[in-house]
Amino acid sequence: MKIAIFGGSFNPPHRGHVQAALDAVFYLKPDKLLVIPTAIPPHKSLEEDSPGPEERFELARLAFAGIPQAEVSDIELKRGGKS
Repeated sequence: MKIAIFGGSFNPPHRGHVQAALDAVFYLKPDKLLVIPTAIPPHKSLEEDSPGPEERFELARLAFAGIPQAEVSDIELKRGGKS
């Protein structure tokens, strides 16, 4: 099985994220595109009014729902801490 991984803060997920995922599926032809929202981004701090990890996870699920190969994983949320 060929798996591609797409991680990010997805704060919030937007058309650019979805297009990047679609491009990855088109060019890489993975069996699965694993989308992994961070719990806490290691490279930047989130604004106080930013959505929390669980909300960003749900937003990502909605954003990538139209891509059959995409599966949004909560692995980083369960692990906690900086991703």
